[in-house]
Amino acid sequence: MALSDLLDLTTLQNLVELDDGQHGLVVEMIGIFRDDTQGRIEDILAAAGQDDAEAFSRASHALKGGAGALGAKALRALAADLEALGRKGSVEAGPDLRPRLEALFQESLAALEAYVREGQAPRA
Repeated sequence: MALSDLLDLTTLQNLVELDDGQHGLVVEMIGIFRDDTQGRIEDILAAAGQDDAEAFSRASHALKGGAGALGAKALRALAADLEALGRKGSVEAGPDLRPRLEALFQESLAALEAYVREGQAPRA
């Protein structure tokens, strides 16, 4: 997936500007994203396994917020779709939900780490 499909570079640049041009805030947020996202994914999968649409929607909303705050736009979009599905009373997101979520999380994390390593947007 192309970098521009994974990340909202405007969100990342805004975070850098908030930090006076430094990447400390982004690095700290990436750490939180790395630590929290797998648990959020597990919450979504557990809710799906229990056919609990309300919990599914709530867990998807939490993932959407965490991804959106850091500019992980592809993961945020998937989480938004899952949240909407749960609000409609369904948890039927397909048998490949775990690999889709985990792959998109890992791709997003790698792109975010590359962004910091490069000190700017890495080239797609």
